[in-house]
Amino acid sequence: MTQDKTGNSDENFTCIEPASISLSANTSDTPAPAKFSMLKNSPLIWMGLGVLLCAALVVVFLLPGWVSDNAIPDDELTASVEQPPAPVVSKPKAKEKISPWEKAQESQLRKETQEVLSQMLESQKALADRGAQHWAAEQYDQAMQLAVTGDDYYNERNFVASKVEYEKALAIFSSLVEEMDMVFKSTIERGNQALADGNSMLAKEAFDLALAIDAIDRTAINGRERADKLDEVLQLMDRADSLLEKGSLDEARLIYQQVSELDEHFEKARQQIELADKKIIDRKFNNVMSEGFAALESKRYSKARAAFNDALKIKPRSAEARTALEQTRHQLTRVNINTILASARELESEERWHDALDKYNAALKIDGKLAEALDGKKQSSLRSKLHDKLENLLKQPARLYDAKVYDETVEFEKKIQKLSAPGPVLRKQLDSLALLLDKANTPVQFTLQSDNQTKVTLRKVAELGTFAEKSMTLRPGKYVAIGIRQGYRDVRVEFLLDPDKPLRTIVVQAAEKIALGR
Repeated sequence: MTQDKTGNSDENFTCIEPASISLSANTSDTPAPAKFSMLKNSPLIWMGLGVLLCAALVVVFLLPGWVSDNAIPDDELTASVEQPPAPVVSKPKAKEKISPWEKAQESQLRKETQEVLSQMLESQKALADRGAQHWAAEQYDQAMQLAVTGDDYYNERNFVASKVEYEKALAIFSSLVEEMDMVFKSTIERGNQALADGNSMLAKEAFDLALAIDAIDRTAINGRERADKLDEVLQLMDRADSLLEKGSLDEARLIYQQVSELDEHFEKARQQIELADKKIIDRKFNNVMSEGFAALESKRYSKARAAFNDALKIKPRSAEARTALEQTRHQLTRVNINTILASARELESEERWHDALDKYNAALKIDGKLAEALDGKKQSSLRSKLHDKLENLLKQPARLYDAKVYDETVEFEKKIQKLSAPGPVLRKQLDSLALLLDKANTPVQFTLQSDNQTKVTLRKVAELGTFAEKSMTLRPGKYVAIGIRQGYRDVRVEFLLDPDKPLRTIVVQAAEKIALGR
């Protein structure tokens, strides 16, 4: 776009020359003094002359300044394309005189055209800096052609047509500016897709175009660097995939790791590392599980349980490991229960009922619904109570001297005798109890002595009255004799009739006289 070399010099304006007024010329028969007197006495004439003079001064001195101040210098508008040389013109025609009003309108139109041109140049420069000639060549060239056409009209001072062309070019440039970010984004996506597809050539082309739009964009820079390494990355990936397929898991993972370090954004490498890790874990898991099942089969339960626990550490969510561990626990539990039940049965045979009861309770803690343990607990509990009661009776035979306790014990013995197949311990207890019952039911002879003055009563037996000596026979047990004598303090004598400890004589007499007045 060319520059408008036409300045705001005086040759562009038609000078207004003031009319020649001759104040001394005779225009009528009126004498000069009379005419001067008439002008002096006519203020309207003087006012008209003043207005004409002011208008002339404005046109000559102020209007050119206004036009030049508001116009953009043409030498600041530089075209981005070369223009053909101006045709040789023969002798220019004489310019027609233009009125000040027309000149002002032309200046305003040129200013508007220059503003559009300025916006267009700004957009064009931004697009040129962002490589629009590469990603929008057709539209960019079309806009540039419109700009050239606008320059031609401008040089011909056809500002209306020039402004129209500039506006068309500006519209295209503005549209491209709005599309620039979208084009950049789609170009980046195309480059990333090419990387994912393993096409290094397309990736390089895409990222080169993105860098033409934004030379400092980190994504585009990284993408271009990845495109340079893509062929090497693909070669390493092929090698690692082959090793993975052959089962060389550790070697394959090492190469995948190299690829990841070479291109940290190569998603396939990360996926293959995860796959290799999974296969390595599966291999380790399967080996540990095999060890566990081998131990379980040989009934080495502790080792099997340790192996399955190790498998769960490798795969915490493994249902297979949990099932195997449960199976081991079940078998180990069954072994433990069988051991406990066998021990309980042995204790029963020895009539160690309390110890047997403890074993059955231990088995029920493992399996609360175990029928054998429930039955054994019931039997051991009953027999342990019988055993304890018999032992208490045998340890305290004097309790049988009480008639009530004696009768209860006799009934208790009858029930025990009905038990089938009593063991040696129980038979021994029953034999000892029978002896105690027989002894408790055998009368004991004893002698009571008194003073023939004390009235003696044997509680719960009989009133014996006064006597000096009396022989009696009673069942073993505790007895109380009470002696009463007028004027003497009552006496109370407690004694035990025990077959194993015969009494010689029991004295019952009131010998302590009561003092009078007390």
